Amino acid sequence: MPDYLYIYQGIDTFLVENAVESLVKTLNVDPFNILTYDLEEQTIDHLLQEMTTVSFFSDKKIIKVKNPWFFYESSKEEGISDLIRYFKNPNEDTFVIFYLSKALDQSILISKEAKKYCRIELIKDMDKKDFEPYVKSVFKTFDYQIDDLATKELVERTNFDIVLLNNEVEKLKLYKMDQKQIALDDIRRLVSRNLEENIFELTNAILAKNKRRIMEVYGDLLEKNEDPIRIISQTSSKLKETIHTKKLLEKGYTQEKIAEFFNVKPGRAYYMVKNASSLKSRDLEKYFKRLTELDYQIKSGQIDKKIGLELFLLEV
Repeated sequence: MPDYLYIYQGIDTFLVENAVESLVKTLNVDPFNILTYDLEEQTIDHLLQEMTTVSFFSDKKIIKVKNPWFFYESSKEEGISDLIRYFKNPNEDTFVIFYLSKALDQSILISKEAKKYCRIELIKDMDKKDFEPYVKSVFKTFDYQIDDLATKELVERTNFDIVLLNNEVEKLKLYKMDQKQIALDDIRRLVSRNLEENIFELTNAILAKNKRRIMEVYGDLLEKNEDPIRIISQTSSKLKETIHTKKLLEKGYTQEKIAEFFNVKPGRAYYMVKNASSLKSRDLEKYFKRLTELDYQIKSGQIDKKIGLELFLLEV
């Protein structure tokens, strides 16, 4: 029997959407008959009506279903029973694709039935090591060249976020449309970090005692006119997060569970675990205590905020 019901499960929405689009191309359905339903905004009844209605404009249609909450939340809503009945006898003119960000809750009846009747595709996040080859491959597809240093910097600045990375790739392609050659200076000129990414980089550099990197990231923050007090506060927060990560590791949490706990990307969780594993608690607490003291000294007028922060960074 052909597959009419699909579940695409993955954390990274960009990769999930790409996988779904690959499926859509193979189904050969008129674009006019590709519909999207978001169940945070639309009802199950409306979805069921669409699923059971025969298309008048072509013999096939695709329905993409986002936020199918009923796979995670128990409900006595009448439409749930109708959905289960539909799973057992789907409309052969209609392909239904459910988007899931996490695994089905097997304690819920409709999830158990979905596992029986739906084709489930698990979309894994890209491994950290795959990002640089991916960047080179994307540029090569469009006859662009990017050197190794530029590739590394682009991946670092976009912090292993595939959506952000692809947005920056498009920007770089437009910028170097004539030359089709991308160098490190182009990345530094065009791809900026947001505050959270800069703070994450700064904290990593502090924990690694990498003074060159510390001053590079601090320079980026100065160029953006970031307030030293805000930098201190955000860095303290990241150190506290690392201390918390260390405690979770001691309790047996895996990198995947830590990513889920803090709701961060796998690439970010990798560095959190790396920092927490490689450093002693007393070192983390020493930096955290020093920044707390510095914050008090600045706010009580004992030291200028910029001088205080720079002295701390130089002492690392």
